[in-house]
Amino acid sequence: MLWNSLVEDALKKTYQNAISLGTQARKAEAVKRLSFYHDEQLEYIEAQLKKHFAQPEKLTACFLNVVKKVINNLSMVYLDSPFRTVDGTEGEQAVFKEIVSTTGLTLKMKTVNRYTKLLKTVLVRPVWRKGRMDLDVLTPDILDVTWGDTPEDLLSVMITHYPDSGRKDEMTYSLWTTDEIKELDYRGNVTASERNPYMILPFIPVWDRMPTSDFWLGGGDDLIIAQEAINEKLTDLLYVIRMQGFGAPWIKGLEDTSYQVFFGPGSVTKLPIDGEMGFAKTNAPITEILEAITFLIKQVSIHNGLSASALSTDPTEESGVARIVGNRELEEMRRDDIELFRRYEGQLFEVIKKIWNYHESGRKFSDKATLQIDFFDPKPQTSLKDQAETWDRLMDMGVISPVDVVMERNRDLKTREEALAHLLKLQQEREQLTERSF
Repeated sequence: MLWNSLVEDALKKTYQNAISLGTQARKAEAVKRLSFYHDEQLEYIEAQLKKHFAQPEKLTACFLNVVKKVINNLSMVYLDSPFRTVDGTEGEQAVFKEIVSTTGLTLKMKTVNRYTKLLKTVLVRPVWRKGRMDLDVLTPDILDVTWGDTPEDLLSVMITHYPDSGRKDEMTYSLWTTDEIKELDYRGNVTASERNPYMILPFIPVWDRMPTSDFWLGGGDDLIIAQEAINEKLTDLLYVIRMQGFGAPWIKGLEDTSYQVFFGPGSVTKLPIDGEMGFAKTNAPITEILEAITFLIKQVSIHNGLSASALSTDPTEESGVARIVGNRELEEMRRDDIELFRRYEGQLFEVIKKIWNYHESGRKFSDKATLQIDFFDPKPQTSLKDQAETWDRLMDMGVISPVDVVMERNRDLKTREEALAHLLKLQQEREQLTERSF
């Protein structure tokens, strides 16, 4: 009886948190950031125009997606596919290779890296769907959680399901604990319940930094505010060009008000004797607005650890490697992020093992199977000649083998076995060509 009471209290607490004003503000902010990132900013610009202008319909909304550019530049963990190997049997290695393929693991985790920079906290959920493993990326706008003594002690997760109709009374919730999965209606009443088959919470919290006091990390407001300011200045620029860019029309000697005067290219106007007309220069602040926009963009780059040229419109852009190498702030940031994601991928592997073993009767992971992951290491750009000399020296020292060289040159080779087979094939082809030359 006591246990049931504790469960009901937890359910009520989670639901009350979900409908609180603070939670609704957090979710609205997450929706806004996702909209800004995915080029859906028009609605927010129009809301600002209605707030500040009596006739907002006279202005043309305009934006450049600075948020996406900055976030993508800062998300550096998955510059290239990492090498993942399972410390276990060949069968376990084959199973995990299959899971990596079916879940699109590297692409999903690259999205997780970007969303974490944008939203600061997301959840990753391995799920068994249609007879195979899949991977869901869950964002704060649909999530509510409870935790214990620390944010890492996750106790429950509730997912909000928004209906296509947009009606509040059709909203439903899924509440996960280690023991049960409950379905709730929009009032918080339990409509269905079943045992949690995995006996764990199949969710991995991913943070932009280690949490201390709150599960939902803050930060990143400066980028969103700067984006709104840039949008405002771009909209102002279009209005100034339209209204003042061609000058203010004037006419002299016209006393008869019955004259109908036309201004603009291709128009002809009849004037009285000695009448004149023209355009007066208005000194529109176009240059000042452009300078303000450029200043905002540069400051956003610099204060997020990027160079001032990171958001440049120059077609000769930096590569991901060139952007990091030599930038101590970015190098340190990437090292920290890699250590975080090494931990997250290890936790993800343990949850995947649990779910896979529950649904698969034959091919199973042992408890001893662990994941080893080697993230791509960016290096300064070198010539082919210098690179070849470096490889020769390292092989002479016994530090690497030709297999390492093959894997570095061909990123499609994911395992040492594949690289060795490719190398043997190349040697066989060379021998055949040598025989035919005689």
